[in-house]
Amino acid sequence: MRAFPETFLLLFYQLALGGLFALAATPFHELSRGFYKSTAGVLFVVGLLGFWGKAALYGKSYSAGLDFFGWAELTLHLLFVVFFSLYLLSLWTELAIFRARVFSLSLLTGLVGLGFSARAFSHTEFWSIESLLYPLSFVFSALLLGAVTVGMLIGHWYLIDTGQSLDPFLRVFKFFVIALIAQSVFLAVMPALLYILGSAATVLSLKRLWAEHFSLLVGRFLLAQAGPLVLSAMIWRTLKIPHTMAATGLFYIALLGVFVGEILGRQILALTSLPF
Repeated sequence: MRAFPETFLLLFYQLALGGLFALAATPFHELSRGFYKSTAGVLFVVGLLGFWGKAALYGKSYSAGLDFFGWAELTLHLLFVVFFSLYLLSLWTELAIFRARVFSLSLLTGLVGLGFSARAFSHTEFWSIESLLYPLSFVFSALLLGAVTVGMLIGHWYLIDTGQSLDPFLRVFKFFVIALIAQSVFLAVMPALLYILGSAATVLSLKRLWAEHFSLLVGRFLLAQAGPLVLSAMIWRTLKIPHTMAATGLFYIALLGVFVGEILGRQILALTSLPF
């Protein structure tokens, strides 16, 4: 089992990385630079806090025995923050090629770093099914967290720029729905794959999850999957009117559900080392 602070700090990192992927889904030339400055600024602060907390936690608890994977994870998280900061600074310049490169490097280092984070929770062989499913679960969570956050923030931007085309909002909304459905399907089939193909320790963890933490699992699915799926249909109907203010309010509610559900998932991860 892992400490809850470690799993909770992972949420910050996933939110920052997933937010960058959600920004990549927007049409860069149709939105004001101000939107990217404000949104990237919020995401960067979240990512920086996550790295700061992880570095402090590792320094206190693991400095004497941090293995290769731990050092690699911490280094990649640092590179992610560095490249992210360069991207944020580039938004105040006209260096478009530099901006595109540091943005891509942020995504790359963040994604690889998340893979190393997933490896820290899976103690099986490298070629095991856990080595595939754990990183995928972490990535799906990051995409959903980022999509719902950027969806809420872009809705606020439409309250500022009332004459903006609806296409950017629709693209972020579609990204959110795809991420939500993909994670829901993945979480539905992952337990069966782990039970059939996983190690003995993983199967034991699944049985303990079902017997001791079933309420956490149900709450996680209701808040982060079922609720946002219903809300996504309501958001779509309001965008067809169109009524961006109502859609933004619904994104707020979806964000609360996803965040609380993901926090419950981190509690499950801390208790059982299973990536729900």
